[in-house]
Amino acid sequence: MGQPLYDVFFIIGAIIILGFITSQIFERTKFSNVILLMSAGMLLGPVLKIVRTEGPISVLAPYIGTLALIIILFEGGLNLNLFKVLTSLAKASGFAVLVISLSMVFLGILMHLIFGWTYLEGLLLGAVLGGTSEAIVIPFISKLTMNEDSKVILTLESTLTNPLCVIVALALIEIISTGTVNLRNTASSLASAFSIGMVVAAIFAIFWIGIINKLYMKQVGYSMTIAMVFILYSFVEAIGGNGATAILVFALLLGNFNELAKRLNLKGEFALDTTLRAFHGEVSFFVRTFFFIFVGLMFNIEALNSKALIMALAVFIVLIIARILGIKALIMTDKTIVPFKKSILSMMPRGLSAAVLSLMTLSAGIQIPYFAEIVFSIIILTNLTTTFSVFIIERKKLHGVL
Repeated sequence: MGQPLYDVFFIIGAIIILGFITSQIFERTKFSNVILLMSAGMLLGPVLKIVRTEGPISVLAPYIGTLALIIILFEGGLNLNLFKVLTSLAKASGFAVLVISLSMVFLGILMHLIFGWTYLEGLLLGAVLGGTSEAIVIPFISKLTMNEDSKVILTLESTLTNPLCVIVALALIEIISTGTVNLRNTASSLASAFSIGMVVAAIFAIFWIGIINKLYMKQVGYSMTIAMVFILYSFVEAIGGNGATAILVFALLLGNFNELAKRLNLKGEFALDTTLRAFHGEVSFFVRTFFFIFVGLMFNIEALNSKALIMALAVFIVLIIARILGIKALIMTDKTIVPFKKSILSMMPRGLSAAVLSLMTLSAGIQIPYFAEIVFSIIILTNLTTTFSVFIIERKKLHGVL
């Protein structure tokens, strides 16, 4: 027997309310709501067995993961200032890329030499866990005592790393799934897939920005835009392109089209209606809440044995080392961040993107020992580290210790 219908709607309503309550707790106490939501999912599923995770729910896993991925990329692209990235914030971009690269290389070596994974599997774990969560970082840094340059670096890092990690991780998933390590052929096929995605996305963006500015109806503007996003993803995947890249480029162009038009001396106003961005915030809240609950539901507590915990702890140490080295390199280019290096180090929470990519790895049929358990544990460890480190650092600054 499946879940009774009235129970399903009660649980949905309770989850939405729980999402709101945990977000308020985060706003007031800075204790990450990601941990609270996943813990709630674990209680509902594997602990108390209120929600049955076998059958229909497990079948929905790849669809929920892909939906969350699309929403992440669309939101990230809309909020990313393309011109700042390309011109004035090169050092922040370099920092983000360096930390991800070090995480991937170190984990590739560690997981192969110590735990018997292949190098590619270790690299994939590094890509999945390489980026910080903008949904968690940005609210945190608005309350931190640090200079504006440091806040900009952290904001841009969290905004850039999610799309970058998604693209690299999906590329590695494809390489592992095909079973070939012919880097030349693989690089060529991936470049082709990304090129198709970017070109089609640009065409869709030019077409859609014209439509919503000429025939825009406030009542359905967001729904129609999301419909285009889904169609774009499906179309690009169907013709052999990379759907994730297409969504990111589409959102980037939509979010920056007005500035692009001005620089190209195009006549007319091409800005997105503010209600579209605001409503997407509501949708993102809904998706994030349900996805983290879902991750908790699907988590296999029995698989989290001592070996998995030891592996997760080793991975956590490697991620900290990679971040420390990245900060040292960053200091060489900007000495003004030295007083805030501890705060920058503490801003390392992993979140929705890592969870989505972990689920997509499993959905692709890639079986890596304890992969999901490690990712889940790292999300918990990094969020706890950020929460308590910020609390301690800010208290010390308040009392003049730092």
